[in-house]
Amino acid sequence: MSEKIKKPFYKKWWMWGIAVIILAVAASGGEDEDGLADSEEATVIEEEQEAKEEVIEEKAEEDEEEAEVSAEAEEEAEDSTEEASDDTVITAGTYKIGEDIPSGEYLIFANGMGYIESASDSTGELDSIIFNDNLANDAHAYVTLQDGEYFKLQSAEMYPVEDAPSVKPDDGVYADGMYRVGDDIPAGEYQIILDSSIGMGYYEVASDSTHQLGSIVTNENVEADTYLTVSEGQYLKLQDVKIQN
Repeated sequence: MSEKIKKPFYKKWWMWGIAVIILAVAASGGEDEDGLADSEEATVIEEEQEAKEEVIEEKAEEDEEEAEVSAEAEEEAEDSTEEASDDTVITAGTYKIGEDIPSGEYLIFANGMGYIESASDSTGELDSIIFNDNLANDAHAYVTLQDGEYFKLQSAEMYPVEDAPSVKPDDGVYADGMYRVGDDIPAGEYQIILDSSIGMGYYEVASDSTHQLGSIVTNENVEADTYLTVSEGQYLKLQDVKIQN
């Protein structure tokens, strides 16, 4: 009987070595593919993040530009309002109507004790005075001025009526000043209340604001409370008296 010939052990070891190497290479190849995939995915995420950051930066820049434009617009609007205010207010001085300022109706506000005077020329003669008036206690008054008149304004300022501040009292108490009936104060009957430390006041109702004697409808020096009815379109002047509406 013939004996079986044993194959050398080194041949088996060699084959196992080749198998191990093949498995290692295969495993290494898989890891490389996974690593490459992970790297590519990380690159995509990074690019997306950078794109988002760029969009955010662009939006921030746009918001900043819009804010600057809005601020500039507000500043221009404020400057425009200030210019308009400077253009409409007329300060103390003497003006030739029709040349220095237009003819028309104005509303005057005294600064403490004011004085107004309209004259037919610039001679300074008493005969040239068309009208004059003292405005005490920060009073206000309407005036209508004609072309060719010389108008003097002292310790006061004035506005064209359409640009003038309102003279309607917030508390409903009409004190020293001149009011246009129907605009500043409603037409109707009122109680005139004496409000004077010297025991005497004055009221006057006129048909217009020319300050001419012929325009006076009624007037009275008041030594006690009394009643008065005023009509639409008239002008009511109060001095050291008041009306509670």
